[in-house]
Amino acid sequence: GGPMNIDLRGMFVRCVAGVGLLAATAMIGDGRLAGAAAAGKAESAVADWPEPSRLMALAMIEKHGQPDRRSDDALTWFGLYRGRRTVVHRTSSRGDVVEQVVLYRVPAAKAGAVALLDPRIKANRDASELSARTESVKTSFLLLNLAHEVASGFRDVAAAQEFRDRQVRLANTGKSSRYRESLIFEAPLPLVLPAGEKAP
Repeated sequence: GGPMNIDLRGMFVRCVAGVGLLAATAMIGDGRLAGAAAAGKAESAVADWPEPSRLMALAMIEKHGQPDRRSDDALTWFGLYRGRRTVVHRTSSRGDVVEQVVLYRVPAAKAGAVALLDPRIKANRDASELSARTESVKTSFLLLNLAHEVASGFRDVAAAQEFRDRQVRLANTGKSSRYRESLIFEAPLPLVLPAGEKAP
């Protein structure tokens, strides 16, 4: 009877060990699947977007990670590029899928001039926001920098529009410009961010 008991006990121990190993393997497998699903959330959300917005969204995810906010129509990152938020929109009337928003209160006396500069620029004085919605982050930088120059009186509207067009032509030949690389002005307001937003 003794040897049989030992064998049974050994089989029992091996079975328990095997079940434990299977359970551990399953947990690791589930963890990997869960991680992959979490990482692919925004990518999955934009799978059926039109090509320009889908490609822009995927490029932004690759560069900056998952968005801070996601909806069926937009992905939003807070605090990129010293801005308040960067939004990739699903739809647009003319390919303007990227919206860059900065904290900026346009002086009342210059609001009309900024509005005339380019229809893709919007000034929201109530929210102290200035935004540009274009086909790329770089073009949004260009328009925001020029809006600041118009708002501060450095250029008039005609000169800013001429400079904008020249910058676009240069960009098309492959030349870079600091106006298209980043915001070249300091935020003229103290940053008071709503809960959940990251300071630039």
